[in-house]
Amino acid sequence: MRKHSQLVLYQSILPVLHQPGCPFCRLLKDYQSDRLQKHVQGELHHLCNFHVWGLAAVQDAPDAAEIFLDLVNEAAPLSTGAETCDICREVSQEENLRIREFLSCLGRAEVAQWFRAGGTFCIPHGLKLRSGMPPALVSRIDSIMENYRQQLSTDLQHLRDEWTPESNRSGWGAVGRAAEFLVSHRGLRP
Repeated sequence: MRKHSQLVLYQSILPVLHQPGCPFCRLLKDYQSDRLQKHVQGELHHLCNFHVWGLAAVQDAPDAAEIFLDLVNEAAPLSTGAETCDICREVSQEENLRIREFLSCLGRAEVAQWFRAGGTFCIPHGLKLRSGMPPALVSRIDSIMENYRQQLSTDLQHLRDEWTPESNRSGWGAVGRAAEFLVSHRGLRP
């Protein structure tokens, strides 16, 4: 396996609002990549299937060998689910921190502008936000998610109805956006 390069590591949810898609998914995807690349020997003790393979994909081979050597020699290195995976736990903690941060920034101009500009959330992050928002803003989250659902529906219908073998993979971005909308970015949820 070869090491993959890391994207930008954001320290706040606010700069991510200017990126396409769910800002929480984007931030957490980069956070997860950073955590996979920066773990060193002795730090990891329990990993889920996804993060074992992720670690193998992003670490340099000698570094991965050291980490895996520790895991191979531990009594029970693999977790049975996200609740015990070291990296899943870190990503979940970062997700909770960023949701609380976003909720605390609801009165800021850049958040209000992002709402007006048609920002979007995936369903899992939209639902988490709804549970912590003032009742007056819950309908705004519902509206954002419904507008994006309608846009995705149109894009998917177009892909379904207009696709030909000659078009090859044209339009497949809608499938990926729909998958992220339904379950969040790949690898963020077990």
